[in-house]
Amino acid sequence: MVDLAIKKGLIRIPESPGEKPYLIGGRCSTCGYTCFPKKEVCVRCRRNDTMEEIKLGPYAILETFAVMQVGPPGFPPPYIMGYVRTKEGAVVFTLITGCEARDDALELGEEMELIIDKIREDPEGNYLIGWKFRPTGNKNTS
Repeated sequence: MVDLAIKKGLIRIPESPGEKPYLIGGRCSTCGYTCFPKKEVCVRCRRNDTMEEIKLGPYAILETFAVMQVGPPGFPPPYIMGYVRTKEGAVVFTLITGCEARDDALELGEEMELIIDKIREDPEGNYLIGWKFRPTGNKNTS
């Protein structure tokens, strides 16, 4: 099954074991604004035709997060949602995995790694895959 996030050009899945996944973002060639997902018009300088496709990830820094105690259908709580900033400068809203869903499970500034994983199952039992980030165990040194 081809996933919508792949078809829409949001993520690239590795083709060989040594490769890492990455998100497909955009960077303005005029002002340098970086975003995910890629936009057609730069939201900072408002110029058309300046957004170039770039690879984002696989590492990012945790900027903020929240433990969700209520979720929509298919997302049983508790789970963690957060914002991470990629090394390229884009801010990504994401599910966070690889730790317990507790307020003290993560630290702001913690290094995170992009993974491609099951997000949920549809009513027919098919997996919906997408991106998530998980802690690497390293603190931000920059």
